[in-house]
Amino acid sequence: MQVNLAEHLPKNERIQLGSYYTPERLVHRVYDFIQPYVHNKKKKVVLFDSAGGCGAFLFGIKQCDYRIADRDLNACKFLKQHFEQQNVFHTNSLIEVNRAKYFISSSAFLIMIGNPPYNDTTSEFKNGAKGQNICDEDLYDRDIGVSFLKSYHKLNADVVCVLHPLSYLIKESNFKRLRDFKDNYKLIKGEIFSSTLFHGTGTGKFPILVSLYEKNADGMTFEDIRNFRFNILDNDKTFVLSNFKTTDGYINKYPPRKNDVQKSPIGLYYYTFRDLNSLKKNASFRTKEHPNGIVVTLENFYKYSYLYSLKSLFNPEDAWLYGNLSPLVHIEDVEQNKELYVSYAIKTNKVFKEMGNSILRKIAEFYKVKFDKTADIDKMEKTIKHRLVKLV
Repeated sequence: MQVNLAEHLPKNERIQLGSYYTPERLVHRVYDFIQPYVHNKKKKVVLFDSAGGCGAFLFGIKQCDYRIADRDLNACKFLKQHFEQQNVFHTNSLIEVNRAKYFISSSAFLIMIGNPPYNDTTSEFKNGAKGQNICDEDLYDRDIGVSFLKSYHKLNADVVCVLHPLSYLIKESNFKRLRDFKDNYKLIKGEIFSSTLFHGTGTGKFPILVSLYEKNADGMTFEDIRNFRFNILDNDKTFVLSNFKTTDGYINKYPPRKNDVQKSPIGLYYYTFRDLNSLKKNASFRTKEHPNGIVVTLENFYKYSYLYSLKSLFNPEDAWLYGNLSPLVHIEDVEQNKELYVSYAIKTNKVFKEMGNSILRKIAEFYKVKFDKTADIDKMEKTIKHRLVKLV
């Protein structure tokens, strides 16, 4: 077994357990973050990785008092060969969470470290199986990683320095799910990197955060997160959420609710999306009704044409950094260039080749566009790409 890999686990178990072991360079970033606290001379310091895997986060600092736990029996067997056996715990760290379980005194200065699992248990894998979050009732969340953050508060940790998806913070609905953790801890430092740094994570890229939190009775608000300046690994750029304008409140991204219009008057639908990653991955326009179809009308057609253009042509080098945001937009640009986005969608999306001419004529008349066969698609693409570059 290797400290920084989870190769002993079959792929389906890695996914269900969220077990993606951590590259050494990221372990060192955690070391750098916690150094000022490790040398606390006023209290006894205990380092604890409650989802320890093969011990990557503790191999370099075993001179400190430490605890390490994991639910994977093979990992714990490996740990007991390299660490003091009394400090290794084979357990589900989300059950019966308290300091006494790990022989940590109430007066100790507790620093939680590591790369806890993150897996949305509502997601299905290719074989139809789902993950399962077995935990204390007050820790439950559909995402195991959120439960781990809650568990740190239950352990009354003084400092938390762990890796977790950036989406836990920058999506307001996710942030609210942190509950007691967000109300009792404050983000001090954060450095973002791409999920591709993990071995065996597949092709989907999303931002992960090396995060440092301190216990703080004032907690943190979503407005704090919106204005927090995140660093980016191996990059001089920073990421500030409030700098970006998204389609939230401007373009609907969900299927109609019970009392909404259920059927498109022009026979067009757009596949639902949560964020930029899902917009890129999912289908776009469709002519058949679908449970995940957004109703497209003549009046909002230009907005979904913009989304189609974004899906097709927005591809910055660091696109992974924005993947968990709702699609980016400059509203003024879309409102002033409806004809451009409508023309591009009509000329390049195969759905419109299958539609009746009467619908296309309605769209053409409404948006005052001409769909001539000699339209220069390359020129349109170049113009749109130039506009999309300004989003970041």
